[in-house]
Amino acid sequence: MSQEKIDIYKRLLYIRIAEEELIKLYLDKKLFSMVHFYVGEEASAVGVCDALGADDKVFGNHRSHGHYLAKGGNFKRMVAELIGRKGGLAKGKGGSMHMIDKSVNFAGSTPLLGSVAPIAAGSAFEQKYNRKKTITAAFFGDGASEEGVVYETYHLASLYRLPLLLVIENNGHSINSRTADRRGDRYDLSTILAGFGVEYRKADGNDYNDVYNRAKELAEYVRRESRPAVLEVMVYRHMAHSTPLMEEGYRDIDTAEIRAKSDPLAKVKSALLAEGASEAELAALGDEMRARMVKEIEEALAMPYPDKEEMYEDVFAQ
Repeated sequence: MSQEKIDIYKRLLYIRIAEEELIKLYLDKKLFSMVHFYVGEEASAVGVCDALGADDKVFGNHRSHGHYLAKGGNFKRMVAELIGRKGGLAKGKGGSMHMIDKSVNFAGSTPLLGSVAPIAAGSAFEQKYNRKKTITAAFFGDGASEEGVVYETYHLASLYRLPLLLVIENNGHSINSRTADRRGDRYDLSTILAGFGVEYRKADGNDYNDVYNRAKELAEYVRRESRPAVLEVMVYRHMAHSTPLMEEGYRDIDTAEIRAKSDPLAKVKSALLAEGASEAELAALGDEMRARMVKEIEEALAMPYPDKEEMYEDVFAQ
């Protein structure tokens, strides 16, 4: 049984359990931040972040619990942020969509769709200007990828040869409108990016190995050539756009049956079972992980709220 495969499974499972426990907090009315859950997309975050170096920077969006944890983030501090406690990543003032942790080079997340692309380009520009050997990666969705500022970023990043890796997590629906209903019948991302001079690859977001291999290839290209690249990861978002609701009415390309068959955790688990792991062993691994995370949630809930005097701290103007 491969230890490497076990480690991959543990990283995927960590994000899945984190989201499941946060869903309980939300349903128990202990979490009031607007939340967008990452269930089903774990292989994208883990595959990409595993392909990056510790010193590379990552930017996220409105759905970035998985991105942050995959970059090595602290679960308890993330929970504290989501429930508005002083020990949170942004001192409890940002919530789910405004996380930042410079200690693991998670450079920040933003809920404004598409806005992460030019911000990440600025980070890549700083890395190039100061002759660093690091790169910047940014995650956003298929709907956000249609924003004008994203196309402007392709152009600018190519013009200035920025070490920038843009990751489009394409769940096929934006919020609840299908890609085919939003794009012309001749729309082709690879052709568009070729016109900008941006390298492009596509990966199966339900397959960790495929994501990792494509991300590794592009990260090495970006670092070596100091040129931008785009990785489009085809994923299934198991839940609604926001909140832990299960909306099935508009789903036809990713029904519950399709999502279950394509689950990235189930794929790795099946491979481990085929190599000799037992259901009991894998269940025990998950139970141990969940117990630790439940304890960290309890510790986060015991943290104090920020003082009122801190309301106008850490802002640009008062």
